[in-house]
Amino acid sequence: MFAGLTVTELLVILHFALNLVIALRVIYSPRAASAALGWLVMLFALPLAGTVLYLLIGEPRLGNRRARRTAEVEAFYDDFQHHFVPADYSQAQTDISKRFTLLSQLAERKGRFSISECNQCVLYSDAGVIVENMIIDIKAAKHSCLLMFYIIDAHGMVDELLEALMAAARRGVNCQLLADDVGSKAFFRSAWPGKLREAGVLVTRSLPVGLFKTLFVRSDLRNHRKLLVVDYDVAYTGSFNLVDPAYFKHDAGVGEWRDAMVRCRGPVVYELSGVFYGDWAVENDDNLQATLARLRGYASLNELYLPECAGNAALQVIPSAPDRETSVMYDTLMGALYNAQRSVVITTPYFVPDEPLLSAIEHAAWRGVDVTLIMPRKVDSWLVRQASKTYYKPLLDAGVTLAMFNDGLLHTKTVLIDDQYALFGTMNMDMRSFYLNMELSLAVYDRETVANIGRLQQSYLAASEPVNLSSWQERHVVQHFVERCVRLVSPLL
Repeated sequence: MFAGLTVTELLVILHFALNLVIALRVIYSPRAASAALGWLVMLFALPLAGTVLYLLIGEPRLGNRRARRTAEVEAFYDDFQHHFVPADYSQAQTDISKRFTLLSQLAERKGRFSISECNQCVLYSDAGVIVENMIIDIKAAKHSCLLMFYIIDAHGMVDELLEALMAAARRGVNCQLLADDVGSKAFFRSAWPGKLREAGVLVTRSLPVGLFKTLFVRSDLRNHRKLLVVDYDVAYTGSFNLVDPAYFKHDAGVGEWRDAMVRCRGPVVYELSGVFYGDWAVENDDNLQATLARLRGYASLNELYLPECAGNAALQVIPSAPDRETSVMYDTLMGALYNAQRSVVITTPYFVPDEPLLSAIEHAAWRGVDVTLIMPRKVDSWLVRQASKTYYKPLLDAGVTLAMFNDGLLHTKTVLIDDQYALFGTMNMDMRSFYLNMELSLAVYDRETVANIGRLQQSYLAASEPVNLSSWQERHVVQHFVERCVRLVSPLL
């Protein structure tokens, strides 16, 4: 059949056949239509580069072994919760609007956790205060310190925290540290992992990468979660990586990063602990068996040091990961936007929505909802910055207030709906966060915590300048062209 063909002609035919197979996979995959179209353009506009890129990052492959470990951990947790978790730790209904109760059911069905009441929730927005309180809690630890961060950058005040962690391990506290292999690349190349292990801290790379591994597991799927749990009694989560803003990316020209974390006590800490153990266990078989052995060893609730009622905050843990069929955070966010009746305030460092999300924000504004989007004027990604700008005009046309934060890189991720409901955590407003990264968010239902998040947003707004539509349209034609070109690949960012 191929007799008489040259090697070059044969390679062209094979390449076309491979691209055709990939195109069929793209068309039949459950991805967003915009992302599918983006990949089809890449495959046929840049045949060789598009093929290589798709084989490397086109599908959310976490590996068969990891999938097996994930299934085993989830089966264990289902059984564990059925036997040990008290019913009054969840199913909160008090003083929550029916529309947000229904929204919580969506998040529960897709994310496994229901609302828990009786929590205490303190919001911190100063990096020094965040680290200082973390160190205090680590120094007071009696049983365990569980840390999971996308980035660990061992400079400045982070050194003191790691020293406190080593001291805790030396006095017999079970200390486990999980860091993303890409985000914390510099940390793993430093002397710190060895020092921590020598002190007794268990250190694991999350989603490790390698040249051979890239052939079987997609290397740009990252663990973007940030979490510290101490003694199953205190937990911190939010947008803050384990970095000192005075040192971190100091030469990037974007200013200091501005973040926020919540310090939680109460039943929600138990659920956040479950997220940590799930991520820890699936990294390798040794972690899996050690985790299952540890949890099976708890003969009663008292041995788990489960937290008692600590306050009035109603919170819901929403973890998301690329091994799910749908994005629980994307669906929850869309539901929240369409439930908005009076106001929506969003803070995000990276804004690259797909068409349905952009439409949901526009429609909220068109129907009279007061919509405000706060973003940093400068971000550390040129592509994201250019892609984001292409959405400004339709948003401004719809009546959305766009505010550019001037005091550093605003990295806090929040959504506030009608001053009654909030989303707070690690999720950016882009498809990477929704579909490719492992993320961790809290849905907040109590008025006090929601009000605190609202006040934080207003402080950001006070340090921002609004975008004016007429002046925005006066940009040079070349800038318009560059932005539109970058937007073509925005579903892949």
